[in-house]
Amino acid sequence: MNLAVIDSRMPPKACEALKKMGYEPCPLPPHPLLDEPVSAHPDMLLFFAPDAVYCTAEYARLAKDFLGRIALQTKRKLRLIDREQRKDYPHDILFNAAAVGKYLFCLSAHTAPEILHTEQYTIAPVKQGYAKCSTLPIGDNALITEDPSIASAASARGLDVLKVTPCAVNLPGYSTGFLGGASSYSPYKTTEEILFCGDLDLHPDAAAIRKFCFKHKRIPVSLGAFPPLDVGTIFLL
Repeated sequence: MNLAVIDSRMPPKACEALKKMGYEPCPLPPHPLLDEPVSAHPDMLLFFAPDAVYCTAEYARLAKDFLGRIALQTKRKLRLIDREQRKDYPHDILFNAAAVGKYLFCLSAHTAPEILHTEQYTIAPVKQGYAKCSTLPIGDNALITEDPSIASAASARGLDVLKVTPCAVNLPGYSTGFLGGASSYSPYKTTEEILFCGDLDLHPDAAAIRKFCFKHKRIPVSLGAFPPLDVGTIFLL
């Protein structure tokens, strides 16, 4: 069984597309301590470390059944961090760090210390607090991002980087979303496909994104006929 951890408010057509691809959706319930538009975004609620899945104690209580499914699927323990989240930035970004190969791109001062101390990671500090939202990993050595600080930090570490147009992804309730939040990420296994919530061809840099994916032996797949939508990353397990 393949599991797709998603925002419970993800468009039904995208959910149906996931099912047709063999993924069972695991829809996360909203966390009332986060701002409503992102309150069920997986990349705001969880962090998939190599040896564990991290969340807060309050969210573990609210989403016990869903997190149990995730722990069973990943064969990783659920670990709780000492802090709790709040709606206001930067208290909402405890888990919003982007793992790309051995590097962890994050605003380290406001990332959960338990994640920063994961020994498999080398910390790559960036100015962007929503680092995972802003990063689409393409394997262990490449990424796509709208953010200049992430692009610069990744290039300096020898990663292949495609920088794309900002403000080209929808996120109702905010002026813009991010491409990383509108796409899929597989923390524990290699998947050939990179899934996009919406129609990739409606992104202004669609051709460059497709070319970059193919370069790194990944196949871009659109999950709907609507403009790209930030749903807080689709985690494929």
